[in-house]
Amino acid sequence: MLLYLMIIFLIILLIAAVSLLLSELCVQRRKKYKKFVLQNSLCLKELNEINARYQFFPDISFDQQHTYDNENYYDTISCADYLIYQLQYIKQEVSDQIERINRNKLLYKHYNEETSTITQFGRFQEPTGKLKSKILLEYEQIFLKQTYITPTIQFVLAVTLSCSTINGRIYQRKRESFTDIEVQNFISRLNNKRGTFFNDREIWDAICRVERGKVSNKMRFLIYKRDGYRCCKCGVSSRYAHLEIDHIIPISKGGKSTYDNLQTLCHDCNVKKGNKLY
Repeated sequence: MLLYLMIIFLIILLIAAVSLLLSELCVQRRKKYKKFVLQNSLCLKELNEINARYQFFPDISFDQQHTYDNENYYDTISCADYLIYQLQYIKQEVSDQIERINRNKLLYKHYNEETSTITQFGRFQEPTGKLKSKILLEYEQIFLKQTYITPTIQFVLAVTLSCSTINGRIYQRKRESFTDIEVQNFISRLNNKRGTFFNDREIWDAICRVERGKVSNKMRFLIYKRDGYRCCKCGVSSRYAHLEIDHIIPISKGGKSTYDNLQTLCHDCNVKKGNKLY
């Protein structure tokens, strides 16, 4: 019985050794074909020479994303609103990238015209000897596909907005993509302004919605705590009045949703203050 088990064990070892040997031979065979194609393919040589004459601009992503812990703001603020707001600060970089992508598109047309002349495949500098032409051609096609340049020729900017609990658990998400034409339209409308005043009411309303939405629930509670849960105007506490967060310098007058520009007011004081500066 023991002898029988030993024979079985030796047979298994022999099969494993043969399998390993065959596997290594296949690996070495593939390496031999790959090396020959890389060193001798005339098509690859032509393609590399063409590639050396072209310099494309790299892809730079300007995708935007933000998470709101206030469902009302999440529902009110659209992806377009958020993009318009962000474009105030990155419009020059975005415009430059759109111009680069357009150059890529034009250059790529010429590149395709040149590479389309590479049609006679399976030509090699050295004799192929015993190497099989079919396998050589397969590897040549693989390497040609890997060597062709595929630059970015279409500008797309995606905006993703998420809604989460105050603890950060995301339970809703919306996403929208914008083309170069749509983005350039937003930039043009943003540039239509006098000083800090935007002539386009829709643009201004979008900016105000996003600015207001920066006051997260977490931030709101921190402001209440900082102000002792009391109205900064009349001193009434949250025990006797409904407290609200107010922008000291209103958004309509250029105010931002920063801690130093936010204060706690009761509902009555907030209504009386309206759009005034105090």
